[in-house]
Amino acid sequence: MTHPLRIVTLKAAAGTGWNAFQEQLDTAYEEVRSLAVSGRRHGILVTRHSRDTYTVSVSPEVPYGMTYERDEAGTH
Repeated sequence: MTHPLRIVTLKAAAGTGWNAFQEQLDTAYEEVRSLAVSGRRHGILVTRHSRDTYTVSVSPEVPYGMTYERDEAGTH
């Protein structure tokens, strides 16, 4: 059975410290990783859109078993 691609978007609320936000990123990563492992087709892409907005997704751009990071914050 294949799973639909999954994307989790995180945006830090005002006043959220880095440690709390890192925990949210870790939780999102583990959620998405479990889908990637069960699907055995794609890897994980973590994208920073700005200093307080990230997405974590199962991505066909990433080989199975790998995690890639993309920083789009400096490209706007």
